[in-house]
Amino acid sequence: MTRADDTGDTVQSADRLYAARSAMAEAASERAGIGVAELVRFLTVASVELPLDAQRALFANARLRADFQRLKRQLRLVELPVMAAASAGGISSRTFEGGSVRVHPSRVEGQVYMVFQFRAIATPPGALLFEDAANRVVKRLLPAPDALGQLVLVLDRSNPDDALLLQLFADPRTTGAFLS
Repeated sequence: MTRADDTGDTVQSADRLYAARSAMAEAASERAGIGVAELVRFLTVASVELPLDAQRALFANARLRADFQRLKRQLRLVELPVMAAASAGGISSRTFEGGSVRVHPSRVEGQVYMVFQFRAIATPPGALLFEDAANRVVKRLLPAPDALGQLVLVLDRSNPDDALLLQLFADPRTTGAFLS
């Protein structure tokens, strides 16, 4: 075999290897089971969660990510925007069109209250969605507000889900949305 034959075989082997790896990557993203239908279900059904592998697939695919952002804009009741650029460190309260959210310490060690006040929202939200700059998405079901438009979540900092929710809330770069 000549040197030219070795080069041709190497190129063909590289092409086959690339095609095989591409097919495996495509199959892996299909196994994650994430598409527009799953995103709509996640955003419209309060109890549906987005598994970690699906979140990874979402943020790895630019087109799916754009679809997610578009759907969020269409389906949200109210937005919790990024805080002012001048915000330093963690925050303990946020305002939004029609209300506010604030975190208060509890007398119980490690617990806090997340207090929501809704003043001008026609339809009470069913869930709160946070998304941070590191592409983490957290959704929390919300109970119905009381007659005065207030609801309270009791959160435990030792619970990983509660701790992540509080971490995202306190980050001024985190965006949020109330979903029906």
